Amino acid sequence: MALSVLGQLTSTAHLAAVGLVEVDCDLGAGTAGAGAGIELLRGAVQPEQDPSARVSARVWEVGAGTATPHARHIEAITRVMADAADLVAVTLQQGLFPIVLAGDHSTAAATIAGIRRAHPSDRLGVIWIDAHADIHSPFTTPSGNMHGMPLAIAAAHDNLPEAINDPDNMTRQLWRQLQELGGSQGPALDLADLIYIAVRDTEPAEDATLASHAIPVVRTEQVRREGPDAAARRCLDYLAAVDRIYVSFDVDALDSSICKGTGTPVPGGLWADEAEAILRCLLDDPRVCCWEICEINPHLDTLNTLAEVSLRIFKSGLEQLAERLTAPGGV
Repeated sequence: MALSVLGQLTSTAHLAAVGLVEVDCDLGAGTAGAGAGIELLRGAVQPEQDPSARVSARVWEVGAGTATPHARHIEAITRVMADAADLVAVTLQQGLFPIVLAGDHSTAAATIAGIRRAHPSDRLGVIWIDAHADIHSPFTTPSGNMHGMPLAIAAAHDNLPEAINDPDNMTRQLWRQLQELGGSQGPALDLADLIYIAVRDTEPAEDATLASHAIPVVRTEQVRREGPDAAARRCLDYLAAVDRIYVSFDVDALDSSICKGTGTPVPGGLWADEAEAILRCLLDDPRVCCWEICEINPHLDTLNTLAEVSLRIFKSGLEQLAERLTAPGGV
């Protein structure tokens, strides 16, 4: 079982103010292998690694069987998330900017919880760049895969009016435990402070949540029509009242024609240059305090297309952060 954390980052970009956090987990996805994508991105930087801090959690290590069909592998994922939230919180408390390299998207709930722990009084905004809304709960999920649940965890959103499942007591107990990862001050995220980019593959229960909470989605067509910089600014303007912003980038936000190496590719997504431009604009905002990239599965990337695109996007983001964080007063 594992989660790994890397220490302070050094690279050609001289990102001394960045801490690289590695959450090597693929238990929340329907297809194993997303944890291997971390190794791909790690090669783009030269971290000073603390070998005693390495942990990981992959399907082959815990077995494919599960007694929790409405939140598969929730026991193991809960343990991983507890550690991941600690690591993100500590990184922020050390004055570093955490870049989180994750396997599947389930553990993003821990990232949000870690930010909340480090800054309990700040209002946190989330920009979620993804093909999916990831706001199911064990009560509404059609698959049981927890990479579809991180935002429901962070917002303590069960969506009971749309329930189709009756989870067992253990699942309910662990679900509540996950929702309390951010601390005692309530949910780690208010749904009023969430905005999506490129979401295009949702289920009715998620659609009901988006409608009832008026959660905006900047769609791919808007990015094309207005341009990626304008799309990014739309998100930043929507979150004008928040103190800090977390940016989460799932590679399946990219169009399926260039995003073969992920478990859930969806047509109609962003092109690589659009994603790159959006991320650079977002990462330049001084309120952005954490960036996460996830769901890269090299085992599915037979043409190596996603590997090349992901590295390009990641390196571009690093460059933008270097410009921002090394500027006078930029940390």
